[in-house]
Amino acid sequence: MTTGPLSSSADAPSAPVVRSPQASYAVVVVGGGVAGLSAALTLVRAGVSVCVLERTDYSTWRPGETLSPAAYSELRQLLAPAPLETEGFLASHGLEATWGSEQPHHHSFLTNPYGSGWHVERRHLDALLARHAQAHQVPLWQGTCLTHLAREGTGWRLQVNTPQGPCEVRCEALVDATGRSAQVARHCGVRRLSWDALCSVSAIVDRPLALQEQSLVVEATRWGWWYAAPLPQGRFILTLMSDVDVLERQGCWKPEGWSALFSATQHLAPRVGALPEVKRLYVRRCETSCLERAAGENWAAVGDAAAMWDPLSSSGILKGLRTGREAAQALCAALGGDGAALKHYAQQRDAEFFRYLSARRAHYAQEQRWAREDFWRRRLSAALE
Repeated sequence: MTTGPLSSSADAPSAPVVRSPQASYAVVVVGGGVAGLSAALTLVRAGVSVCVLERTDYSTWRPGETLSPAAYSELRQLLAPAPLETEGFLASHGLEATWGSEQPHHHSFLTNPYGSGWHVERRHLDALLARHAQAHQVPLWQGTCLTHLAREGTGWRLQVNTPQGPCEVRCEALVDATGRSAQVARHCGVRRLSWDALCSVSAIVDRPLALQEQSLVVEATRWGWWYAAPLPQGRFILTLMSDVDVLERQGCWKPEGWSALFSATQHLAPRVGALPEVKRLYVRRCETSCLERAAGENWAAVGDAAAMWDPLSSSGILKGLRTGREAAQALCAALGGDGAALKHYAQQRDAEFFRYLSARRAHYAQEQRWAREDFWRRRLSAALE
């Protein structure tokens, strides 16, 4: 995967200062994305000492560009009582989808009880949450990698590499917010189960003059489906979603192959017009998958570490915010002596995931035009199971 240009220094939270080669907290959050920071903010507000370990400095490109109205409402609640500054956000007026028929269908957010959605660069959103966590005195160790993890009594001992050198951290409990790698869960011997091989290939370009509306646009095609979304600062993201083997056969790892498939879209290509030359593609695995269990003795997985949902659901950021909050609440209860809290959290994630699978099957079943093509055949077969 390639990374994008550096964000402005105003987007980045201040760098951490690690003053000791040893540290101790009630909870350590491994991963400083949306889910991890949601957990950290919930914990610190409950009076729990917490530290966040983040391997980046929030400058590289991150996937996830659209906040649904429900996700925006959740974000406002997380940051309250401070107002949510929307500088760098772009209002989203709704969704247009060409799915299951030749004609596009429109869905407006005007009547949504949560209000508008928003388009935002993901790294900008993560950095905003990081600055908010730091304002609540949460130590945020950027540029920090977990190198060793071990049980110590009922708690944990971590070895990490920081920009200032190696450090040892002890804690009573862990939050696994490491995304698809699920680093903590994997250390605990928990397997990851996958349902498909979905992958996204994206390009970020200057927004075409012919496409100034601020809706999310989705179009199903023979080889998978596309989405297009405006970004702040006059930019635009175009993404093709398909299975790894389909993308490989169609030559989509290279800009010329990807551009050829975009040019063949029925609605998007005529609407966007001629694209500037695409020189860089961003590739990300985004298969439907989940952990066998999302929590164990003094640990809980959140966000994509717990489960990855098809981007068609438009729920990645909302899921990250909510699972971060709910895992933090379960850990607070567990640290307070509730032996069933983490088991209950894991059961909630299982039930939520299987509700998602049912909704995913139903949505893909609406598209029958290319039922014999590999990408669609696999999903329609799943819908019949």
